[in-house]
Order: sequence, then structure tokens, then C-alpha cells
Amino acid sequence: MGTFYSSTVPMQQFQTLFCNRFHCPNGEYEQRALRRCLYWHARLLEPLLRSLKPRFFEKDLNFIQYLGAATDWEEARTDINNFYLFNEGHPDFLRSRLRLRVSGRKASRLARQLLTSAGT
Repeated sequence: MGTFYSSTVPMQQFQTLFCNRFHCPNGEYEQRALRRCLYWHARLLEPLLRSLKPRFFEKDLNFIQYLGAATDWEEARTDINNFYLFNEGHPDFLRSRLRLRVSGRKASRLARQLLTSAGT
């Protein structure tokens, strides 16, 4: 009778997959992921907003950090849902009405693409 060996593949974090896909060092992950996931008009205004209020995108960066640690789609989806609930529970004119924030849909699409293509 043979021994059964489990062929487990180590799961990679979203941050690693992102950096591999977009050829960036880990140290640039947060800024690159933020810019990629911002609504297009928020991307245009980001430098101005940061110069006026340096912590303007702090909530978005926190979300990007949590998303970076996800190793499968279920974890990422939980982080995305939590981000959505936070935004709903803390309405802010600039973030909610003007959408000067990360797009949950963009983040979701990117996470699904990277995490499911990695075989997780």
C-alpha cells in the first residue's frame, strides 16, 4: 500500500502576485495598487489631494494593505466587503458622492483575476 502525499502549492499573497504581474518592488505595492484601483478622476486629483491633505487616502491605503495579505479569493472578497461596509457606514461627501477613493469594483476585478489565475 502506497503513501498518499498531498501536493499542496504554497499560496501567494495578493501583494506578491500584484508585484509580479506589474513588475514592481514590494516597497511600491501600496502606492501602485492604490493608483490602479482609484476611480479615474480620483487618479487625476490624487497628487493635489495629497498635497492639501496628506492623509486623505489613508482609509484606502488600509484597505490596500489588507487586500495585499489575501491568499485566496474568499479572503479578498471579505476585505472588499468590509471596505464597502466601512464606506457605507461612514459617509463622506468627497469619498461617497464624488468617489474620490478606491473603486471596490476595480479592486475586486483585479483580485479575482490575480488570485484565481494563480490557482488559489
